[in-house]
Amino acid sequence: MSFMDDNGPLADAGSTLRHTLANAFRMVDLTATLNEQTPCYPTDPPFTKSWHTLHSEQGFYVSRLEMGAHSGTHVDAPLHFLGDGFPDVAQLPLQALIGDAIALESPKDPGEDLTVADLAGADIKSGDIVLFRTGWDKRSASPAFFEDEWPGLQPSLVEELIRRGVKAVGGDIASADSPAAIAAGAPSHKLAGRAGMPIFEGLINLDQVIGQRFFFIGLPLKLQGGEASPIRAVALLPNVNPPSDAPQKR
Repeated sequence: MSFMDDNGPLADAGSTLRHTLANAFRMVDLTATLNEQTPCYPTDPPFTKSWHTLHSEQGFYVSRLEMGAHSGTHVDAPLHFLGDGFPDVAQLPLQALIGDAIALESPKDPGEDLTVADLAGADIKSGDIVLFRTGWDKRSASPAFFEDEWPGLQPSLVEELIRRGVKAVGGDIASADSPAAIAAGAPSHKLAGRAGMPIFEGLINLDQVIGQRFFFIGLPLKLQGGEASPIRAVALLPNVNPPSDAPQKR
């Protein structure tokens, strides 16, 4: 019997589960749309999509995609700046890519990095995913995203997050290291990578979850040997006013 059958106990279970999830949580999409306007790091290949087959000719569409692995909202694996011998994106444990999260409002101007001071008053717990909103997301979908001195994470901040047991870090930032820090060897990427911490970059809509605890999902493609991958990032927040019209059992 298929889980999607219209009748039977599995259909009842599936309907109940879908209803429970839909009513228990509200979802916030934290993912930038991938298209030809997606900004990319100056030395990375741009995103392009073309048709490999056309519906008008073969009766179906098949797309051809070309892009860098760091296109749009994505996750960096330790392999990115640490090289061979460190985990690629396919080797990232699933439990490091989903879990309890908190988003912190930390406005930054060009040339200003995130620091330990940006953790002041934050309810960070061991095992959390910590995400920062700097305001850089206002440049999302614009070439300005990779212009100026975007904010990065100061190495001392990464060290403090590691000390507190944080399992992943990220935000609306273009990179965990500012342009100057990348030129100096990307120390924050390397610190996070050695600790096994995935880095989520290019998130949007964090303003909708600021100051709240939520469940974060940021799953990449399972790219063997890949140093990064686009993700579909989602925040699940408790629905404080769920409807009471639960489906009736048959």
